[in-house]
Amino acid sequence: MARARMADTIREQINLATRNVLASQSLHDLVAQECRDLRDAQISAGAASPVFGTFVDGRMNDAEEHVRLDNGIVSYVFSYLAQGVAFALGECQKRSPARTGAFRKAWAVRVNGKWWTRDTVAIPKGSMVEIVNTMPYARKIDTGGQQTSVPPGIVEAVRQATYRQFPTLTIARKFINLTDGQDARGGHLPYVLKAQGIESGLTWSKADGFERLRKPRRSNRKDRAAGQVMTYPALVLTESGNG
Repeated sequence: MARARMADTIREQINLATRNVLASQSLHDLVAQECRDLRDAQISAGAASPVFGTFVDGRMNDAEEHVRLDNGIVSYVFSYLAQGVAFALGECQKRSPARTGAFRKAWAVRVNGKWWTRDTVAIPKGSMVEIVNTMPYARKIDTGGQQTSVPPGIVEAVRQATYRQFPTLTIARKFINLTDGQDARGGHLPYVLKAQGIESGLTWSKADGFERLRKPRRSNRKDRAAGQVMTYPALVLTESGNG
């Protein structure tokens, strides 16, 4: 009987000591800092995005110090959207004609329908991002209606290059409406066509570059009529909810 009571006493002392250790704030702090150090090492090495969400025992955006020490889990869901946008924006600029530099400087970013002027690294996870050139002749250059020093189809070429680097993102080329803001020259957006659109008669191939198939002529398309609002070729990037 005495041995049994002694065994129970020792067991209770062990359980009490274990509970005290698991409840120790300093131990929670140590574990939390270790998690953050491992996370930051991955970011510094370029293996993970600097934009991420934190999950502590399944709770979103909770502090690492709150993790259970008995089989608790701290996980980081990294967003590659910000990195993908930075890459795509650089590619758009790099592939642009640069005779005066105006077109190259006119690429802009919209996040969830609003113009974005902060660093791309701060783009929130789960956003819808549009990269668009605001110049009035952006559509002509992208579709090959205006002869330049670079091939047409800049947006599609960047879409393909970005997807190869960031295959977890959803990336599309779309024609979008701009309803506010200014273009790179200070003009109001959107641009309104001042005259009936002209079909350039140009074609482009990788082997021969730009060639003229026929003389320019007026377009009969309704969306190219004078007074019509221009739509802009844009790169649209999104990501799934879980990164």
